[in-house]
Amino acid sequence: MQATHYEVASWFLSKSLAFSYFIAFLSLLPQVGGLFGRQGILSIDHLLNVLDKEVGAERFLQMPSLFWFFSGDFTLRASCFLGMLASSLAFIGFSQSWMFLLCWVLYLSFVNCGQVFLSFQWDSLLLEFGFLGLFMAPWEFEWLPFGAHVFNPIILILCWLVLFKLMFCSGVVKLVNKDITWKNLTALNFHFWTQPLPNPVAYFIHKAPQWFHRLSTLLMFTIELVVPFFIFIPGVVQTAAATALILLQVLIILTGNFAFFNVVTIGLCLGLVPDMFWKIELTHYVEPTTFSYPLSFAVFGALVPATYFWIYRTLFDKSKTLDFLLPYMRLLYPFRISNPYGLFAVMTKHRPELILEGSDDGIHWKEYQFRYKPCDPKKFPPIVAPHQPRLDWQLWFASLEGFGENLWLQNLIARLFAESVEVQSLIAVDPFGGKSPNFLRLQKYEYTFSSFEELRKKGIWWKRLYIDQYSPTFAKEDFIP
Repeated sequence: MQATHYEVASWFLSKSLAFSYFIAFLSLLPQVGGLFGRQGILSIDHLLNVLDKEVGAERFLQMPSLFWFFSGDFTLRASCFLGMLASSLAFIGFSQSWMFLLCWVLYLSFVNCGQVFLSFQWDSLLLEFGFLGLFMAPWEFEWLPFGAHVFNPIILILCWLVLFKLMFCSGVVKLVNKDITWKNLTALNFHFWTQPLPNPVAYFIHKAPQWFHRLSTLLMFTIELVVPFFIFIPGVVQTAAATALILLQVLIILTGNFAFFNVVTIGLCLGLVPDMFWKIELTHYVEPTTFSYPLSFAVFGALVPATYFWIYRTLFDKSKTLDFLLPYMRLLYPFRISNPYGLFAVMTKHRPELILEGSDDGIHWKEYQFRYKPCDPKKFPPIVAPHQPRLDWQLWFASLEGFGENLWLQNLIARLFAESVEVQSLIAVDPFGGKSPNFLRLQKYEYTFSSFEELRKKGIWWKRLYIDQYSPTFAKEDFIP
């Protein structure tokens, strides 16, 4: 394989990485205060102050983050703006490696301090892909108008390995777990209405006949388990593999809201297509990279064992054969440069939803309405991706567990009692107009899609059934002296 055969692929990989960073920081910006500010649900400043006293100097290695030095609300917002600026400059061809380094350090700083709100697989995927971005161009201050360097072949192969691991492991985890719905091809009977944030297309696809869902599941397994082995065969086969993988991502985009996951994945897929299949000419903008082979081999040698470790562990979860690599994997973990993947390993077969209620007298209760998650049965299922409303997402995970496993919800309650403007901004409708009620509680409902007739006659997208009270009833006087 010659690197010059993948000039356009190199361009797409570097530009898609820059675009993905921009979306990630842009999505985080309006939420960062409510999630992580000093009056946020999980304050980064508070977290680091506690760890500073408990961990000591080792904290910089165990949790590398720029926020150890400054973690105020202004710093968090400025970091988002700086990430957007750096990713934009990388996209237009200004000192790409330096800009990607800044993006990677900033996003790593957020992920390491973001706790449950920044623990998603696409956050890790962006950082793993982003680490390779540090080796996509020379470490020079330069200006290539909307251009990119041709990758060293070793770096290009490492990008393909990330894609292989992502897709293959996502297929394997569905089969090695004990969830029978994946094995009997019925998982999609549940997926479209139980996924975290369904969109309108998901409502209608859910109504498709059984044979359609089974066929779709079989197609998904083919793409995730078989197609990845063809991405290393240059030419027609490689291009066909890229086409199939992109098709799967487009179908996911059409039927769900999965943040910027699909953007990053499609970018990796475009890196498979050789120049001979493109009808565009980039020779005036693309220059060969000057990276030395020793550096590329060093990166290759560091990442390949970790990649093999995660693939092997996905296939043989209980095997201890590779346990000798655990110290090395622990060393890599804080930097998120090699990660396991496997979305929807166990299919959710019901949809509980948490409804936040407030009351002034403890008798009459009013519902809060969140921006994107199902609340009001008449609420139109949103199209929100590639933005990720992280509070709405995390409420979906919390509904599948008990209140005791999600004590961050008590922080949410406390911030609402304190009338935190930042947290209130994450909620669409506050029935108390920004003033805190005397009591708050979380109720648990079971949600299912309505029928076509119910949608037509009543205008409801969801049916819901009350289950039980999810949390204790909290009194304002217990939080605000």
